[in-house]
Amino acid sequence: MSRRISGVSGPHAEATLVTAGAPVAAAEVAVVLVHGRGGTAEGLVRLADEFYRSGATLLAPGAVRSTWFPAPHEAPLSANEPALSSAVDCVASAVDVARDAGIPPGRVVLIGVSQGGAVVAEFLRRRPGRFGGAFVVSAALPGEDLAEVEVEAVEGVEIEEDGPLAGTPVSLDSSEEDLYMPPERVRKTARVFERAGAAVDLRIDPGDGHGLSDATMDRIGERVDALLVRRRRP
Repeated sequence: MSRRISGVSGPHAEATLVTAGAPVAAAEVAVVLVHGRGGTAEGLVRLADEFYRSGATLLAPGAVRSTWFPAPHEAPLSANEPALSSAVDCVASAVDVARDAGIPPGRVVLIGVSQGGAVVAEFLRRRPGRFGGAFVVSAALPGEDLAEVEVEAVEGVEIEEDGPLAGTPVSLDSSEEDLYMPPERVRKTARVFERAGAAVDLRIDPGDGHGLSDATMDRIGERVDALLVRRRRP
C-alpha cells in the first residue's frame, strides 16, 4: 500500500510511503526502509522478505525521482540542500507514523542502503534518541570533514547520561574495496556515533560488495527478533 508522506516540505514534499507486513496499528515493531539512489521503496520492501518477521510493519519512504539528494555524499552539506533536509524529514515522518500507532522509537529499526544509508545516518545525527536499531549499509554520513562532525542536541530534549543516541545499536556495514564508499568515511562515521553514545558495530568486509549482503540481512532479522521477544516477554 502506498500513500503520500505527510509533514514534509521541499523537494520530497510529494514523496510516498509504502507500507507492508503487519498493519501498523497491530504491529509490535516497525522497520523503516530507505532505498538508495535509483532504487525504489517497493524494491526494498521486496528485498525485506529475507528478514521479515511476523509482527513487524514495514515503512518505506520513496524519494522523488528515486534520488534523495543530488550531489555526491562527500560534497559540502550545502550542495545537497534542501534535498537532504527534506529526505531526513521523510524518515522522521515514517518514525512518526509508527509512534502515532503506539510503536515508540525504541521498537523502530532504521535501515538505509547506499544513498539511503547516508540519509539514515544524517537522521540519527540531527534527530538522535534511543531507537531499536539502525543499519547504515554501504554508506556514511554526508559532508566534507567528518572528523569535526558531532550529533546534534535536539532542542527541548534532555540528553541521556550515555549520550544523545542513548545506546542505540548502530551497525555500519561496508566493504574494503567498495567503489562508492571509502572505508575511512565509514570508520569516521562510526566514531561520530560512538561519541554520541551509540552501541556501534562496524563491519568492513573484504571485497567490493555494495548493498545488503546475506550476513547483514541475517543480522537485521536477529535485531527484529530481539525486539519482538523483548516486547512479548511477560
